[in-house]
Amino acid sequence: MHEHGDSDAAMGDALVARLVNLEPIKPDEWPEARIEAHKALYQYAHAVVSDPAGPAWLTTLAAHPNSPVRAIAVRALGSGHDPAHQPILVQALSDPAAHVVQAALEGLTAQSSDEVFDRLVELLNETDRARAWTGRSAAQRIAETSDPRRLDVLAHALGQVHHGAAHDITRALSRAGDLGVAPVLIEHLRHRRPGRFAAAEVLGNLRVAEATGPLIDVLRESDGPQSLPVVEALGKLEALEAAPAIVPLLDHSSSYVRECALLALNRIGGPLATPAALKATDDVHPVIRARAFRVLAKHGDHRALGRLAAACDSWHVHTALTGLVRLADDSVAPTLVQVLLATDERRVRKLAGRILARIGTQHYLPSHDPDPLVRRAIVWIIGQRADPAHIWTLTNALKDEDELVRSRAAAALGRITHDKTLPLLTEALHDPRPRVRANAATALGRTDPDSLRSLLADALVDPHPAVRSAAAAALRASPLRHDPHLQPP
Repeated sequence: MHEHGDSDAAMGDALVARLVNLEPIKPDEWPEARIEAHKALYQYAHAVVSDPAGPAWLTTLAAHPNSPVRAIAVRALGSGHDPAHQPILVQALSDPAAHVVQAALEGLTAQSSDEVFDRLVELLNETDRARAWTGRSAAQRIAETSDPRRLDVLAHALGQVHHGAAHDITRALSRAGDLGVAPVLIEHLRHRRPGRFAAAEVLGNLRVAEATGPLIDVLRESDGPQSLPVVEALGKLEALEAAPAIVPLLDHSSSYVRECALLALNRIGGPLATPAALKATDDVHPVIRARAFRVLAKHGDHRALGRLAAACDSWHVHTALTGLVRLADDSVAPTLVQVLLATDERRVRKLAGRILARIGTQHYLPSHDPDPLVRRAIVWIIGQRADPAHIWTLTNALKDEDELVRSRAAAALGRITHDKTLPLLTEALHDPRPRVRANAATALGRTDPDSLRSLLADALVDPHPAVRSAAAAALRASPLRHDPHLQPP
C-alpha cells in the first residue's frame, strides 16, 4: 500500500490494527466499539478497491491472520466482480472461517463458479451446522453456472437442506423448467425428507401431474402452515382427487391456512367445492368469506344461487354477479333489478344488465327512472331481448332527454320485427343528435324495408359523417344491395 501515499497507508493500517486490537475473548461477542471499527474498515476497503494500489493492499489483507479482516478484504475485492481479483476469491473458498467463505461466494462471477463447481457442491452439501449457512450463496452460484449437472445437484440437495438455500434452489429449479428433476423431487416426498415441502413447491410450479399422489400423502400427514406449499402445489395441478384432503383445512384455526385451502379449491373445482365454499361464507374472517364467494362464483351450482343473490347486498356484489352470469337463473331477476336500480358502480350495473338480458325473464323492469344511467341500462336490456312487448317502452325512450337512451332505443328497435318500428325509426332519423340518427339508420338497415333507400335519402346527405356512413352501410348490408339503382352515391 506504500504506492498510494504514506498517509493513506497509515490510515488503512490503523483501521486494521484497531479492529484486531478489539478482538474479543469470546468470538461471538460484538461490543459497540468493535462494530464501529469493523464498519470503518469495511467502508475504507470498499473505497480504496478502485485506487491503483488499493487491490494490492487488499490482497495482503486477504491473507491476514484475523478472519474479520480477511472477510472485509475478500468482500471488497469481489464487490466489482473484476476478473483480476477472482483468484483471490477462489482461494478464499477454502478458508477455515465461514464468513470469509461467504464473502468469497458473494463476489464470484459465473465463469469462476464454473471453474470451482465441485467446491460449490461441497459447500452446498455442508453438514456442519456452524458452516451450513453458506449453502445459500453456494446454491445461488451453482444456479448461475453452465455446468450440465447444476439442476441435478440442486434437486438432490433440496431434500436435505437445513438452511436458507431451499428458497434459492426452489426458485432456480422453477425458473429452469426442466422436468428431468421431477423424479428426484418426488422421491423427497415419498421418503419424507426435510426438504419435501420445498420440493412440493417446485413440483407445483412445474405442473408435474405424476406428483399428485405423493403430494396428497404428504398433505394428510402434515398440519398447519407447514402444509401450505403442498396445498398450493395441488391447486396448481388442479388435482380433483386432492379435494377431500384439502376441504378439512377449512376448519383450521389459522385463517391463512383456510385461505390457501380456498385458493386451491378455486383452481380445482369439483363437486366438493360448492358445499365447502358455502360453509366458508360464514367464516368469521372477511378475507375467507371473500375467497369463498369467489369459489362459488367460479364453481357454484344451483345450491349457491341464494348465497350469491344475498351477496349482491354486500361489497361482494361484483364477485356474486360474475357467478350469477354463469348460472343464468331467472329466479334471481328481482335481485338483479334491485342491483341495477341501486348501484352507482358502472361495472356492477353492466353485469346486472348482462344477466337480465341473458336470462330473458319477463320480470318487471321500470319503464322510467330518474337516473339516466339506469334508463340506459334498461333500454339496452330490452334491446337484447328483442321482444315486441316492449315497443311502448322504446317509443317513450326515443323521446328521452338523454341522448344515449334515445340512441340505444333506436338500436333496440332495429332488433324487433313489428309494424310499428318503421315509423318510429323514420322519425328518429330527424333527431337533433347525430348519434341517434346514425343508430336509427343502422336499425332501418336491419329491418330492411322495401323503401329503404327513400327512407335513408336524407341520412345519405346528412351534415354529420357518422350518419352518412351509417346510412351507406345500411344500404350495403341490405339484401337489395345488388340492385345498382339502390347503391349509395
